[in-house]
Amino acid sequence: MPYSNRREFLRTVAVLGAVPFLDCLPTGLMPVAFAQSGIAGKDKLRVLNDRPINAETPVTLLDPSVTPTDLHFVRNNGLISDRAQQAQLGDWTLTIDGEVDTPLTLTLEQLQKRFAEHTAQLVLECGGNGRAGFYPTAKGNQWTLGAVGCSTWTGVLLKDVL
Repeated sequence: MPYSNRREFLRTVAVLGAVPFLDCLPTGLMPVAFAQSGIAGKDKLRVLNDRPINAETPVTLLDPSVTPTDLHFVRNNGLISDRAQQAQLGDWTLTIDGEVDTPLTLTLEQLQKRFAEHTAQLVLECGGNGRAGFYPTAKGNQWTLGAVGCSTWTGVLLKDVL
């Protein structure tokens, strides 16, 4: 049976029988070959890496002037901790400390009450976008052109908080 790529082969092997060395993988690790639909709510993205998870939007889906959340690329430099995955918005705080005159910690509710809310459409692009076209080949995830998105962002201005 011919396979067009390694992912197709691995998916077929997984369906037909046991995945070799599956019991040797760390708990929670999903081989990237199976991760194509492994990001909840982002099944149209192309997964580049699964540990940490990174995925880009196929360029054919980047036509809307505002990128829908389900099509926005995913970029992580490190693993997402269990604590972060279980965090609730009510538990969230912003701490400003270090080289400041007055350290400050604010809850989400305090930020919403004390500061004016602003909305803007902003483009966010990964610095590695287009890396797959570099010669010689650059290290890291081989992003094509899908690590970009225009989103509507709402929140308080950092300059107001500072």
